[in-house]
Amino acid sequence: MRRKPLCVLLLASLLMPISLATSASISNSKQARLEQLVEANIVAVHAYQMLLARKQQNMDPVCWPATPPDSDLEALVAHQTSLLNSSADAKAWASGSSSSFDPAKDLQPLLTAKLPMADNLPVNVFTAYLRTKAPKRSAAEIGSIANLYQTVLEVERDGDRLQDLYAFYIALGLPVYVGQFALPGSDEDLLAVGRQLEGKSCASPVGTSAAEWQIAGRKIWNWGEKDLHIRDANVVARELLAEPDVKQLEPKMRVLPAQRIAIIGHSYTMNLHWSSPSAFVPIVTAMFARENTSVQFRQFEAGGLTSSRALKNFYQDALAWHPDTVLFVVANHTDEDFNSLRTMAQGFIAAGARVVMFDDVHDPDSADPDQLKKESDIAREAGIEVVNVSPVLAASPDKARFLCLDHIHMTEPYHRLMAKQWIKVIVKQPLT
Repeated sequence: MRRKPLCVLLLASLLMPISLATSASISNSKQARLEQLVEANIVAVHAYQMLLARKQQNMDPVCWPATPPDSDLEALVAHQTSLLNSSADAKAWASGSSSSFDPAKDLQPLLTAKLPMADNLPVNVFTAYLRTKAPKRSAAEIGSIANLYQTVLEVERDGDRLQDLYAFYIALGLPVYVGQFALPGSDEDLLAVGRQLEGKSCASPVGTSAAEWQIAGRKIWNWGEKDLHIRDANVVARELLAEPDVKQLEPKMRVLPAQRIAIIGHSYTMNLHWSSPSAFVPIVTAMFARENTSVQFRQFEAGGLTSSRALKNFYQDALAWHPDTVLFVVANHTDEDFNSLRTMAQGFIAAGARVVMFDDVHDPDSADPDQLKKESDIAREAGIEVVNVSPVLAASPDKARFLCLDHIHMTEPYHRLMAKQWIKVIVKQPLT
């Protein structure tokens, strides 16, 4: 079965007054064009997932047929890349304004691809669910969110194609998470949705268990709020600066002399991750942007960053930036990692920098007590200032809520608490 097109044009009534008929015609034209842009992206993501399905066994041939050939599917994926790079022109075209957007270049090849899309594909299952929960919403509005779910269910595209789609739909004024439909978004709510959807999709190269639908929902919700600036680093920074314990630190933040602070860190330091509105490092950076712009921050970051990778990929650039303070939040598992940590620390210290590490950031992948002690001992021997944050984290009343749904990354309560500790490190106030 071929997926039914989203774009269905409505005719203005001949009995309508001319002024209203003109207005309705413009509105319908814009709606049809938005639907076409959404439909094109749904087709392109399906093409990509068809390529994935062909590399796996026991895929449903109705959902994932053997035709068209891989080369055709790859061409559709390339058309989507080009389409997503034209959001400003596509927005003008959709609204009927003058635009250089050419539908024949990337849009029409996707719309005319005629890929079969069975009703029990995950994207169609979620589309049907949203139609029942938000029946007054347009096909384009439902489709934009369904397309984001469709994309995020394939977890390897979190950091690239998914983010491009967010930017594209936000530029078009389309919704990007179900909170904009006034639907609930707690972890429990999202799990309940997952249980409703579990078992309704064909065997797929993406995860469709109740828990996987739940995580998809959490990702879409959190990134939606972040990208719409409803809850992001700046919002959390503003909230923290209003809290009494942080207010006590503000005078010290304001009088700090001009300096450079480099952070070499894994995903716990990165703004991009989905588990929280932001991470403690960019939150503190946003706080200093309000309080003291002479303190400059620069992040050298990568998911799963070890000291070995940091030495290879970031050390020389960070050293060339001439930081006054360096914070390491890196994983160390092997002798090569420990030797790399020692090499970087000694290099920064020789250049006159203060080098800092936390004793334990509660990374489940680095939770072995003996390994943590070894890491701290090697760090101190290398001249690193090891900050004992673990007692603060252990004493937090929110510690049971730190871990997010993937049991790896951390939620907002963790990053709020760590932001306060990171500020204290910067202004050289003891942690409490």
